[in-house]
Amino acid sequence: MNGRCPTRVRAVGIAAATTVVALVTRAGDGRSIPLELWRCPVRQLTGIPCPTCYLTRSVLATLQGDLTQALHWHAFGPLLVALTVVLGLWVGFGGRWSRRPLLQGAIVLAALAAAYWLLRLWGWSHGQPLPL
Repeated sequence: MNGRCPTRVRAVGIAAATTVVALVTRAGDGRSIPLELWRCPVRQLTGIPCPTCYLTRSVLATLQGDLTQALHWHAFGPLLVALTVVLGLWVGFGGRWSRRPLLQGAIVLAALAAAYWLLRLWGWSHGQPLPL
């Protein structure tokens, strides 16, 4: 044996870790973990939500299977969960990283995130309420 983990073992490990995260976020009785301890420093200082405000709550709602609530918090939450699973499986099954496509994908995601943030700021400035 060469010390490398077989592909299937890595895939099972990734799936198990994802399951554990999903179960832990259930907080036992189906309620989400209270996030009152963590506040966005940008929003605290300026009153303006940053591009990632509510993303954690969206990810937690996605992991709990509440897609409607996840999209209410932040549209990129379900996308982030799906991307994490796909990339985890890709690596687990022996996929290789290539810098150029990863960089291009990161640039596209950053541009989409910025556009989404500006759209949300515009909506909030025109009377759409901020999530609490």
